[in-house]
Parts: sequence; structure tokens; C-alpha cells
Amino acid sequence: MAISLDSARSVLRGEASGSVKFLAAVIITLAVWSGVSIVNNWVTQSNNTLTSQQTRWRNLLMLAEEYKTLAPANNSANVNRNVDVPTVFAQVSERMQLGSRVNRISPDGRNQAVEINRLYIEEFEELQRELASRGVRFIAVELRALPAGSERLLTISAIIGPMN
Repeated sequence: MAISLDSARSVLRGEASGSVKFLAAVIITLAVWSGVSIVNNWVTQSNNTLTSQQTRWRNLLMLAEEYKTLAPANNSANVNRNVDVPTVFAQVSERMQLGSRVNRISPDGRNQAVEINRLYIEEFEELQRELASRGVRFIAVELRALPAGSERLLTISAIIGPMN
């Protein structure tokens, strides 16, 4: 054991023949191995980040396509610049038989502030579709869900206005 320990010390001190070349080769090998490991780690992280960003991009594109299919076409034939918002709302609420559930209708510039109580989710969706088909949109909406047995009823405070 003493011989191998002494020979190892002489190699590390550079006293043995060829020990300097051996140590240089070991150091260079360790440096190259460390460099390759670091670069490999960077490449792996970059690939993971790129994959994640590609997935996010694809999801964003899918959402944009879904949104485009849901949005009404904005050609000039569909958008009437002179939409009478109170009249349209009155017609839609009468057709949907909202009656006493419409708590408030008040002007807000060229828009209307409305409040509707005890509205089912399906009725709210239909209200949105009906108004949109007549050129009226929800500008701002506050929804409150209230329990009603096994279902929930909505109280809606909204500002509605023309689509243009």
C-alpha cells in the first residue's frame, strides 16, 4: 500500500516520468466531459422549453379558431350602425318572457344598463345569442349565482350596446 501511495504522490507532484502528460490528459478529459455535460443540459432545457412553447402556441391557435367560429361575422350587412338598443332588448325580453324578472333598464349614454333576476344559465345563453343576432352585445356583465334547489339561478347586471 505504501508503494502505490508513494507512486500516486510522485505522479501528482510531476516527479514520475510521463506524469505531467497523464495529469494534463486527465484534466483535459474532465474539462471536456464537464463542458459536454453542461452543453447537453442546456440543450435538454432548451428542447423542453421549445416543446412547452409549441404546445402553448398550438393551444392558443385552437382557442383563436374556436373564438372565431363563435363570434358573429362582422361584415357590413350584419352590423347595423343604428341599432336601437332599448327596443331590441324589449323585443328579446318579451319574446323570452322575462317579464317581471327584468329588474332595471336605464340609459347609459348610447348603451343600456340592465338587471335581470332569477335567470337560468340556458336562458342567459339564449339571451346573448338573441341580442347578438340583432346587433347588440354585452359590454360588461356581473353575474351572481344563487342556489335554487339542485340548480343555480343567475342575477345579471350588465351594460349592453351596439356591436359597432
